[in-house]
Amino acid sequence: MKKKSEVLFKKKLIKPLIAIYFFLSLVEVLAEYYNDSFYILASKPFLMPLLILIYFLSSKRFNPLFVAALVSAWMANLFLINHSAFHFFIGTTFILFYRLIIMYLVFRKVRFPGYLPLLLGCLPFLFIFLFVANVAYSQLHEHFGMFILQGFFMILFGGFCLSAYIIKSSTSNTFLLISTMFFTATQFLVVIKGFHSSLGRLQAIAMLFFVLAQYLIYKYIIRDELKRKRYMIINSGKRMKA
Repeated sequence: MKKKSEVLFKKKLIKPLIAIYFFLSLVEVLAEYYNDSFYILASKPFLMPLLILIYFLSSKRFNPLFVAALVSAWMANLFLINHSAFHFFIGTTFILFYRLIIMYLVFRKVRFPGYLPLLLGCLPFLFIFLFVANVAYSQLHEHFGMFILQGFFMILFGGFCLSAYIIKSSTSNTFLLISTMFFTATQFLVVIKGFHSSLGRLQAIAMLFFVLAQYLIYKYIIRDELKRKRYMIINSGKRMKA
């Protein structure tokens, strides 16, 4: 009885915390738009810890790797608050860690769509990458290698998610694809903004995409956990009947 009441209490907390997450996200987006450092510091550092708490309360199969991915995204956010080249490099390194962990989780959960669909799915992301590389090349200097590495994984993961969605357009795959597109746009907007100060307000759009991407990948992970739980219940029922 006590365990059931604890579960109900956790469920009641989830919706208010999600509302707080989006409220802080709105504060952060507006703060970035108006370049208000006080409200940036008052909102941005708390977004990922809040999403980790939401995931902890929502999940029945708590995945520490997903938490590690969110911690990497949190660290990237903290370093990217400062606009120096060094902090930009560290921030993008944490973004790379985040992407690698998410790729590992998704590749374990989603069936490989095949080499031809994967290749075709990569093409839109390749075109976007080449456009941004052309815009930012002269400004990236010693960071161009990191940009290429980030771009490679972005193209591969984006192509995988797009081809998986085309082959099987489930709700989970929809969340995954939209999250990937938002995060790809975020990454490139940060690069363009970081080296073209006249486009500073792009940071607000990048943050809007970022918080939406993180929430959608959380929804994807939760839906996948529920799907696997239902599958296990159905299979255990079949074994008992046999």
